[in-house]
Amino acid sequence: MFDGVHAGHRYLLDGLRREGLRRGLEPLALTFSNHPLEVVRPQAAPRLLTSPGEKVELIRALGIVRVECIPFDEALRLTPAGDFLDMLRRRYGVEALLMGFNNRFGHDAPRDFNRYRALGAARGVEIIAADECRLERAGAPAGVVPSSTAIRRTLAEGRLAEAEAMLGRRYRVTGEVVRGKQLGRTIGFPTANVDVPQWRQLPAPGVYSAMCGDLPAMVNIGRRPTVDPAGAPLNVEAHIIGLPADADLYGRGLALDFVTYLRGERRFASVEELAAQLREDRENVLKG
Repeated sequence: MFDGVHAGHRYLLDGLRREGLRRGLEPLALTFSNHPLEVVRPQAAPRLLTSPGEKVELIRALGIVRVECIPFDEALRLTPAGDFLDMLRRRYGVEALLMGFNNRFGHDAPRDFNRYRALGAARGVEIIAADECRLERAGAPAGVVPSSTAIRRTLAEGRLAEAEAMLGRRYRVTGEVVRGKQLGRTIGFPTANVDVPQWRQLPAPGVYSAMCGDLPAMVNIGRRPTVDPAGAPLNVEAHIIGLPADADLYGRGLALDFVTYLRGERRFASVEELAAQLREDRENVLKG
């Protein structure tokens, strides 16, 4: 479903673009607006790396102008592979379908690629198998196959470098700035409290360096051990270094691109001890 539009997806989409040029056909990327597991097994549905809008924007940036984002519902879940191909042919005029190396579709979900090829041939749709994509780049284990599942896992474990290598870019979290307790202002570290949607995958709790546009930021994810009671909900707070003191961010959307993991959460004996640690964190962010 192209969640995250990671390096493996980009490899597939580049193949789609090249096939379109070779055949004189318009490339079309088809994705879902929700994760199929939300319908198939709701209790197992993962948090997501990108919203539908972000996903479409990232795909179009790769030169695939036509992107169709459709809902995965119960009717689609029960659609056999052959009927799904009929729909693609009828609705979008599909003549060729490029499948990811581990992709399956249809309620019957054939495991034999030749079965898909036969179903397509009967409908005038050529089925093409894409090659597997393996990463050979800094930050990723040698030969790793990028996947949305692996990226979620590395983020949940705070392994930003591996997630970034598989994504091919820094991981971004977005949300609306809301009012908080404003404790940071009293100790010289005003923070933007970012209301992140519940569906979004967050990095592991801890303190991170990040970029907010062109400005560096220190970001805390999790509960605030020094000031929050046990069981309080997780927070995402960003101290944006260099932001004008009179800047009013309330009600505005904020995008944070995560750079490095700095440290885990700690409970401090006093607000003064917390302020001293925040000064050290800020220095570490500025050092890069």
